[in-house]
Amino acid sequence: MISNTLIQSEIDKALSYFKKANYHDAIEILEKLIKKQSHFIIYWYLGHCYFRIYDYSSAIDCIKKSIQLKKPDILNLSFLAEIYLQIYDYDESVKLFKKVLEIEKTNINALSKLAKTHFELGDSDVAEKYYNEVLKVEPNNFSAQYELIKLNDKYLTDDLLRKVDKNIITKDQDYLNSVFSKFVVAEGFRKNKNYKQELNSLIDAHTLFLENNMTASDQEFNYFTNLLPKFISKIKCSKIKLNCDLKPIFVMGLPRSGTTLIENIISSSDDKIDPGSETGVVSQIFFSKNIISDYNSETLNSNFNFEKDGFESLKSLILDQYHQLKINTKKEVFIDKSLENILYIDLISKIFPNAKFVYCKRDKYANLLGILKVFLPNIYWSHSIENIIKIMNLYNNKIEEIISENKIKIKVIELEKFSHNPNEISKDLFNFLGINWHDKILINSINKKRIIKTVSNLQVRKKISKHDLSYLDNYLPFLRNYDIEKLI
Repeated sequence: MISNTLIQSEIDKALSYFKKANYHDAIEILEKLIKKQSHFIIYWYLGHCYFRIYDYSSAIDCIKKSIQLKKPDILNLSFLAEIYLQIYDYDESVKLFKKVLEIEKTNINALSKLAKTHFELGDSDVAEKYYNEVLKVEPNNFSAQYELIKLNDKYLTDDLLRKVDKNIITKDQDYLNSVFSKFVVAEGFRKNKNYKQELNSLIDAHTLFLENNMTASDQEFNYFTNLLPKFISKIKCSKIKLNCDLKPIFVMGLPRSGTTLIENIISSSDDKIDPGSETGVVSQIFFSKNIISDYNSETLNSNFNFEKDGFESLKSLILDQYHQLKINTKKEVFIDKSLENILYIDLISKIFPNAKFVYCKRDKYANLLGILKVFLPNIYWSHSIENIIKIMNLYNNKIEEIISENKIKIKVIELEKFSHNPNEISKDLFNFLGINWHDKILINSINKKRIIKTVSNLQVRKKISKHDLSYLDNYLPFLRNYDIEKLI
């Protein structure tokens, strides 16, 4: 038995590493400590560390042990439910959040997460009920108000807009609630066809979010535009290609470019292909294993072994992460719809030589506006027009490079063309993928019960409609104030 003072000293040391995002160092300390003293708080912090490096199985084990040593409470049940959400175990997550409500029936986090979960499952009526429960407890919760507006425009009332305006004046809210209040205001301007003010409110919302997350945003941007391209250029020089019978389908593209729609259609085939949604598996492995370290650096620092055993090890890590996310890699064909995989495509094609890639494109102005109109808290570059355009150019340059080199099997789907001729283009896509197409594919994709975690949730559950770009005329005069033509 070691003293409480020493335990606390070691925990404090681990927490200092945790706060600096040095999760592996924190884990090393806590793992040594747990062998000497089995205590719920050590397992609690260890679970959080594993969660941050996407080791969900270990995180679950630690939090369950922490609960066993202590007792179930709001905090530990909620965190365990969050972990289950990440691995798409919605039944377990819902059960745990309901246990939280048994302890505290007005718990905002549990009510909000149950609403979000049912929304992703396609149970809009249940989601609506839970969001209204949130508002009974917190009438000025503008996140819930915003989600309700997305579910049904009837919630966008003059009374709500007056309430938001009053709240903005008093500034009696945290920054994230302020962000959502600005999105609500933007919806009001959209409804009244005041497009200039709508755009201004959207940009205000994104700017406020970015101001509060600037360090993470700068690191993410440096990673995708500087460090990762340098790493990939080394990968392209390697002649190594692994043997692998798997035939995964990677659906990629910018946010709001039609990736969710295409994934939904592919997974509706008779071949019963498992959808992977936005797993982010490759990015998760790169982060959790420090394959590229020091995101603040201009120069590339990497611990990756560019020999065959390095690629084999990376393949094992990726497959294990798919397993944690309940993606059945025992089937030869499955889908990974991680948008940023276009930037990893040279690496992925070496690990999975039989993979096929689908890249979704959309009119550049429609895509820019589509990104501005939604809130993507985990994609920091999406909160700055300048950064959005730079990433758009990065993606476009990459797809042009792939097509010109003609070494990787890729099919480009243009959203506007697809919406005008979905049968023929989906048939051509299925032929490229080597899977069976039939004339009920599009109907099946609408009726299919499945989890959709993206902001396209409601759209892809509806019949495909033709994309008319005339609405852009309402916004282009104001977007031009940001010199977008010089950037795109």
